[in-house]
Amino acid sequence: MKKKHKIAFIHLDEIHHINHFVAIAKELSYEHDVSILTFPGKHSYLFKTLKQIKADKVKVEQLKTHPFRALTDRLKKREFPRKGFWMKKNKKYLLSFDAILFTDFIHHKVYSFRGEHLKPVLIFINHGMTGRSYSYKKDLLDFDIHLIPGKFTYNEFKRRKLLRKTFITGYSKLDVIKSIKPKPLFKNNKPIVLYNPHFTPPYSSWHPWGLSILEYFYKVKDYNLIFAPHINLFAQKGGEKEADIPQKYFKANNIYIDLGSTKSVDMVYTQLATIFMGDVSSQVYEFIITPRPCIFLNHQNIAYKEDTDYRFWKCGDVITKLQELESALKIAPKHFKTTYKNIQESINKENIYQEEGSTASKRTAEVIMLELDKIL
Repeated sequence: MKKKHKIAFIHLDEIHHINHFVAIAKELSYEHDVSILTFPGKHSYLFKTLKQIKADKVKVEQLKTHPFRALTDRLKKREFPRKGFWMKKNKKYLLSFDAILFTDFIHHKVYSFRGEHLKPVLIFINHGMTGRSYSYKKDLLDFDIHLIPGKFTYNEFKRRKLLRKTFITGYSKLDVIKSIKPKPLFKNNKPIVLYNPHFTPPYSSWHPWGLSILEYFYKVKDYNLIFAPHINLFAQKGGEKEADIPQKYFKANNIYIDLGSTKSVDMVYTQLATIFMGDVSSQVYEFIITPRPCIFLNHQNIAYKEDTDYRFWKCGDVITKLQELESALKIAPKHFKTTYKNIQESINKENIYQEEGSTASKRTAEVIMLELDKIL
């Protein structure tokens, strides 16, 4: 007889983490006691998504941090509680779970609380596909189990000596967004360019080139532009201000600006766009699930060709000067057909494991259940 386990998903981050774990939580909730542990708040997107995928059995528990820390968080206008203090306040409850799943490296307090005990079993899930060196932190060795999307991630973990009990189960975000049908944003059939800069300087192209890129598309009406940066760029982490973007860009008929709505995390824009334009955001891997032209902005003139941190730049032309943008846009469809389509298809296969008759979320849940029965 299978054991019934008490399982928690920690959600103390931005909404772009949600789609990476909710479908897994749903699958586990059919046989186990599953909670999403978070902080007090509206959590509109979380509740909406759980309702959308009919995850009725998944509980959302809003746990408070220490009162003094809550006060200082409010005074400092923090969007989220400081994770270490929140975990310390809820230590006893966290340790009551058989397993806790994380989508980022915020596990350190729970890892230290657990000590030499078997539980809670600590499980890591990617919140996106592996891109730059951030994806390969030594912290991965703290986890008991890794659940990863594809062969490339596995091989990189192995090469970097980061493997634990590591299982390739697929990309569960696709199970959540598959029912979303994007509505048109523009009233014409011109090519749509998605500009998706990262939030981290000096890697982000936004800081040196962003406004110039908006100005280019404002003047050149041959294209539509979706400006949908990484959700953190105009949030507290990135620190950029909406007020610094001239209003004329918001009003332009061929420019659509989204600085962090739910559409930014639902793969709406990656589905609508004709051409992807970015720097170091791994969101390009979601775009090329349906292979299409890409352009990459190497404003630092990085020697990237032998660097696996820049593997995504194999998917399209890379420019080092903003003056090259016009010709890159014109040639992108041709270069895609002659050079990059096959590369993107190959990268897709490496990135995302797929299996007929199953979903990534079901496979992930099955691995979790089997492993917990072995460990506990």
